[in-house]
Amino acid sequence: MDALEDRYVAGELDFEDAASEALGTPIDRREMASVLHCLRMQSHPTAQISNADAELYDDAGFQKDPTAVIGALLTREGAMAALTSSALTVGEAAERLGVGASRIRQRAVERSMWAIKVGHKLVLPAVQFTQNGMVDGLGTVIAKIPAQARPLAVNGLLTEPSDLLTVDGARVSIVQWLSTGGDLNTALEVVEAFTWEGN
Repeated sequence: MDALEDRYVAGELDFEDAASEALGTPIDRREMASVLHCLRMQSHPTAQISNADAELYDDAGFQKDPTAVIGALLTREGAMAALTSSALTVGEAAERLGVGASRIRQRAVERSMWAIKVGHKLVLPAVQFTQNGMVDGLGTVIAKIPAQARPLAVNGLLTEPSDLLTVDGARVSIVQWLSTGGDLNTALEVVEAFTWEGN
């Protein structure tokens, strides 16, 4: 065991603090509730696969590993916590853009600005902003993203390099592309080509 695991076993850390330290981002009890739900579903599955399908999966090297599911869930919850904790409030976004808070809320409703509801508040992921405004053209890109898209999928679309976008021979993300003056229509092609199912 490493020092983190030793400290947890010794009772120096509760589970949320240990998970937060392991993932490098704060995890709270609400996020851990998702893990508990996953554990319950793993031990009481609602659907079974056939023996023939199970053999195919076994032959292909797939294994039922609840810790892999929990690890993936914790990673997702940590990424979501990082995304929302670095986001701007409505007031901060309004100040950055030099407009009123009502205009920010209106743009969120129009979907020309990316907003995530956290509890009863809207937060606006920081990736869409420059130091003194919003990334040029990004509002048009955001409007083309399906309304039901998951926040981490949207973040990946906007921030991960795409094969369709290159600057000086290097793959770049939509945000980098638009920030360097890239063509908006090419960025929109990336949105159209993105596979939302499973993300």
